[in-house]
Amino acid sequence: MTLAPVRHGVEPSELSPPGERYYRHPGDAVRLVLWGAAATALVAAVGVGTATSGGATTDLGRAAARVPAAIRELSLALIQVAAVFVPLAVLGPILARRRWRRLGLVLLAAGGGALLLLVLDAALPLHGRLPGAVTSGTWLASTRFPSLAYVAGACAVAMVGKPWLGRSWRRAADMSLAALALVMAVAGSAGVPELALALAAGGVIGTTMLVLFGAPNRRPAPAAVAVALRDAGLPVARLTLERAEGGRADLYTAETVDGRHSFVKVFGRDSRDADVLYRGYRALLLRGASDNWPSASLKHDVEHEAFLLMLAGQTVRCPRVEVLAPLGDGSMALALEHVAGRRLDALSPEEMDGDLLAAVWREVATLHAARLSHGALRAANVLVADGRPVIIDLGAADESAPAHLRNIDRAELLASLAALVGADRALGSARAVLGPAELAAAAPYLQPLALSSATRRQVPKDVLHELRSAITAATGDDELPLARLVRVRPRDVVTLVALMGAFYFLLPQLANVDDSFHALGSANWAFLLVCALMSALTYVAAAVALASGVREHVPLVPTIGAQMASSFVKRITPANIGGMTLNVRFLQKAGAEPTESVTAVGLNSVAGAVVHAVLIAVFFTLAGQGGKDAFALPGGSKLLVVIAVVLALAGAVAATRRGRRLVKRRVIGALRRSLASVALLARSPARLVALFGGSAGVTLAYIGALAAAVAAFHGNLRIATVGAVYLGSSAIAAAAPTPGGLGALEAALVAGLTGVGMGSGEAVAAVLSYRLVTYWLPILPGWISFRVLERRGYI
Repeated sequence: MTLAPVRHGVEPSELSPPGERYYRHPGDAVRLVLWGAAATALVAAVGVGTATSGGATTDLGRAAARVPAAIRELSLALIQVAAVFVPLAVLGPILARRRWRRLGLVLLAAGGGALLLLVLDAALPLHGRLPGAVTSGTWLASTRFPSLAYVAGACAVAMVGKPWLGRSWRRAADMSLAALALVMAVAGSAGVPELALALAAGGVIGTTMLVLFGAPNRRPAPAAVAVALRDAGLPVARLTLERAEGGRADLYTAETVDGRHSFVKVFGRDSRDADVLYRGYRALLLRGASDNWPSASLKHDVEHEAFLLMLAGQTVRCPRVEVLAPLGDGSMALALEHVAGRRLDALSPEEMDGDLLAAVWREVATLHAARLSHGALRAANVLVADGRPVIIDLGAADESAPAHLRNIDRAELLASLAALVGADRALGSARAVLGPAELAAAAPYLQPLALSSATRRQVPKDVLHELRSAITAATGDDELPLARLVRVRPRDVVTLVALMGAFYFLLPQLANVDDSFHALGSANWAFLLVCALMSALTYVAAAVALASGVREHVPLVPTIGAQMASSFVKRITPANIGGMTLNVRFLQKAGAEPTESVTAVGLNSVAGAVVHAVLIAVFFTLAGQGGKDAFALPGGSKLLVVIAVVLALAGAVAATRRGRRLVKRRVIGALRRSLASVALLARSPARLVALFGGSAGVTLAYIGALAAAVAAFHGNLRIATVGAVYLGSSAIAAAAPTPGGLGALEAALVAGLTGVGMGSGEAVAAVLSYRLVTYWLPILPGWISFRVLERRGYI
């Protein structure tokens, strides 16, 4: 498009924003997330914290009742007049101008907001009119008007209409909604929590409408861009639109009055909203990625990009900054030197010869030597001009980049080039410039989560695996594990759910904390000493079981110390990973082969699982034959239902090819390895007895410790019943990946003990005492053992 000079005016078409007339703005998605979070919090406050919200409503109602009645009645009357005539004033111009799409959105938003509030009113204990509310109706309507549904509908309409309004009218809409809520609160028409929930419900519906149906194009018009550039000192005669969709900025080529060309990037308000949404999502999902949070304003973001371009320009080839120009609506224009070249990803594989690829890697090495990272270093962000590479688009760059950001840069470029010229040529060009250490450091980041979305779409996972394997072969090092980038893993979700379930079962018992303190006063402390002794025996039994798994002689005392150190490591690592690793290390230092050490630790785990299953059957059977504290075992019909469900799930897994591969590789493979190891161990009956005897000793000692804690608080339960409670609770807590089943085991033990007839206060006191002795007190001795073993070279 062409722009005439400002003094001669512009054509009407040049005043229109580039791109589609309506589209889904990223800012509306951001606002939807915020309104949704506010609505969720208010629903929780009103629905769960009924006492708190009710108390706040009552207190604020009393404060409002102190306002003179005449002022309250007059305010309500005025707001009722406004509530009737403002909608007419809004609909009139829309109908007169025949904006049928806009009319449909307004009516749908009003109805949706009111309907959502009615649904919430039916589902939650929303307070209606407050005590002491205005009761005498005005000349226009009843004091029940406007209602909470009206507030929600009005807020939804305001959200939908704001994209068509100027800044002053948007502020007027916000002030009108605030005045409506304030007058209703003073008049006693509704409580403050309910009014806030109505506004949040309207905000959710309004922003949802904008996200679903789109809003008017709010990009800066080319005429406004030209005016801003001229005011900043760049005499623009012509603007040619290069791109208006699909990126962070609108792209133009500007021709000046003297025939020079510049490349112009125009950042609208929506580009910042998109950055906030994208980087917020990645910050919640990932850790250690290359995304930084946007700064305080769009102006600061664009200034930062200009600063990085000038800083990088001192060491590598990149476009020179010419003009930085603010626009009247808060947008920013960044004019750069026009580089006549082609993007690297637009070249054919034949054009990307070895010299060009090597030159690209040399520019990257120079950039990183200056402690700069790019943040999106793919082939599309490298121009080739006069046969030489030019680095562009440093919007996500970092001026003091740590090592992992530079490694992500290398991984990104390596993956991007592999999609264009193949893995062998891409890796060969990198190896010709980078050293083995830099290649090896980049390998853990050759994974989809570390790459930009554009590169992820271009590069299959098998290419990334091929690159990692080739780097391992080229450097001669062991293959490094992938860098952990996921912040929220499925295990973390399971942990959260397990802890929530634990508190759900445990907190009702903690309500009897007074009974627990009374129980502590009458506790038999001799039994608690027995509990501590049984806890110490678990380490001796675990040492015997571990030492039996290897042919070499392992000294008993250091092995006991290793088990104590392992218990300390387990407290700070989930799923027993740290404890198993320490045991493998201990056996290797004791002279066992690495394979034999891993097998011994695996056998120890298998033996523990087998012993646990056998003891469950034994103790549940013995407990089921007891008296009043016996377990109520499920009937045959219930067992058949459980078996049927398990078989159905197994059939569903076996029906899929992926499920069969998983079972064959993980389950059957593990069973074969375990059985082969047990068969090898069975050649020595003494070692086999030590393995299973030690595993049984660990479990029985824990049962004895719990039984002693129960006896200390006069639980009067049989050892068989206590054992059944412990074994069942341990099986449940094993599903929680918290260290030592923290939270889940306590809840399950309390529920089990109270279920067999022990008082709530005594059960809580017994469980907390048991966990104090067996879980918390061994932490310090375990840490001391860890340091001693480390100092003496045992680990």
